[in-house]
Amino acid sequence: MSQHNDVVVAMPDASKGVGVFSWANVSYEVLVPKTKEYKTLLHGMYGEIQAGEVVAIMGGSGAGKSTLLNTLAGRIGPGRLSGDILVDGAPRDAATWRLQCAFVEQDDVMFRNLSVLETLTYSANLRLPSSMPKSEKAERVERVIASLGLNGCRDTWIGDELTRGISGGERKRVSIGIELVTDPQILFLDEPTSGLDAFNSLNIISTIKDVAVKQKKIVLMTIHQPRTDIINLFDKLILLSMGKTIWFGSTQGALENFSRLGYQLPDQTNPSDFFMDIMTLDQRSEELRNLSRARIEKFVSAYEEIRKQTHKEIATSQAARATLGKLSRVQWPSSWTGELATLLQRNAVDLSRDKATLGASLGQSVFLFIVIGFIFFKLSADTGGVQSRVGLLFFICINQTFGVVMPTISVFPIQRIIIRRERAGGSYRSSSAYIAKVISSLPLPLIGCLVFGIPVYWMTGLQAQVNKFFTFVCILLIHAFSANALGLMIGAGVPDVRVGLIIGPLINIIFILFGGQLVNLDKVPVVLRWIQWVSIISYTNKALNQNEFYGLTLAPCSPGGMCYSSGELVVSSFSLNSPSLWMSAGSNLIIAFGFYFIGYLLFDRTSRPLLRLK
Repeated sequence: MSQHNDVVVAMPDASKGVGVFSWANVSYEVLVPKTKEYKTLLHGMYGEIQAGEVVAIMGGSGAGKSTLLNTLAGRIGPGRLSGDILVDGAPRDAATWRLQCAFVEQDDVMFRNLSVLETLTYSANLRLPSSMPKSEKAERVERVIASLGLNGCRDTWIGDELTRGISGGERKRVSIGIELVTDPQILFLDEPTSGLDAFNSLNIISTIKDVAVKQKKIVLMTIHQPRTDIINLFDKLILLSMGKTIWFGSTQGALENFSRLGYQLPDQTNPSDFFMDIMTLDQRSEELRNLSRARIEKFVSAYEEIRKQTHKEIATSQAARATLGKLSRVQWPSSWTGELATLLQRNAVDLSRDKATLGASLGQSVFLFIVIGFIFFKLSADTGGVQSRVGLLFFICINQTFGVVMPTISVFPIQRIIIRRERAGGSYRSSSAYIAKVISSLPLPLIGCLVFGIPVYWMTGLQAQVNKFFTFVCILLIHAFSANALGLMIGAGVPDVRVGLIIGPLINIIFILFGGQLVNLDKVPVVLRWIQWVSIISYTNKALNQNEFYGLTLAPCSPGGMCYSSGELVVSSFSLNSPSLWMSAGSNLIIAFGFYFIGYLLFDRTSRPLLRLK
């Protein structure tokens, strides 16, 4: 299955479930750029998990825990993958895998301004088939809330480090609930107890164990040194060191195995602490490194002997292959318009509750129109007034560019983790997510543009004509639309907000230099002159100056003084007369759609989830 876009999903018979998830001789290598050689991260892994079992992967830093979890979940990038990973004896298939499994990431990133109930409801609406009645989806959400013990906080907002919301343990349970609404048969969890205290950690694992047993789910997780009563909840442990398995089986079996090898569990010691002590490569000195490496190799060899004696060859079931081939396929859980409507509603609710962003954006517009309005209050039509009008119009271009581009840059980087996670689950197409974000990001800059532009126009004494006023407003709205496109394009392409906040001002400054005010564009070297044709500031500045100065009656020239005989002469002297007003506005629209298209291509690439099953 191609990874170029979201992978199609299928609708298997969920009632059958998954009985066994197994892997045999799984190895994974990645290319090291510096040496141009492959480094082996996983060495010949074997394992089998039955329905209703909870299995934990443990190991020190760099042991391969996350790599093994991601490999079995199909979330790995370029590299050499070998071996067999089977579901009920059949190889994983991209058409069904996303419905059979779910992945709960370590970071609990969610929309902070949505409640627990809303978060789970939107997940159900996006990921469950549109043919399922809404009442059934709501019932599914209620069952998940009840099974995870979230009734006490169902109407509480998620919140974040700045906004008070649900607790850390509740956030983790909501993250699990987001995946459970699809009723997956295999659940992968990356460090589900990370950042939680011992009490909440026990509650989380107990809840997961209860769900696995009652609903016959297969659960595989990574975990770091759990307390004793947590480790007792696991049916099996996978102990890793240096990318190799040193044990796969029960906790008691592991203790007996290490005891036979001369490593007895000390009294009153947590088994997980004991495991970490003996299977972690000691890097403090060369001598300690060699001693610990020899001990680990001893464990690996001992486990290999046990595995060879007890292992039954994992064979691909032909019947399972046949069943897999008969699954009825559909493109997506919902139609494109259904995805767009749900995503738009979620974005709108989240934005409408973000009081800080709304207040800062509109407050900035109010503050600036007051300051600028009084600085340029009732401009005269003499030589000084001409200079002030030119300066005012250019400042408006700069303000509307920075004021829209900079806040918009952060939209995609902040929410990319959520979008990538949801795309990994086959929730929606990248195009519907992008269009929904474009539409939902437009009202705030457009409203801010009007809040600033309308009073400034009349306070500064620009031409008091209805057609001139509405043309001015139209030009500003087009510019805000274009600036929004530029911000989304930058945000879609950068890896994080910090990089965006470096690139954004750089592009804006270049556009300012070619805006037609700081330098005569006709005098710019030919090799750089082309930049003016992609500068939204250049086109808006030309359109605003033509709108203001064409037809403007200027004061008579005083003897011996420098002045302009007409507004048209002002425009031509600054080389702002070409292209025409509406051609300039139209050019900005064309550039905006170009920015949006490039932004979509970047968004599709940077938010694309990993799906590597073979």
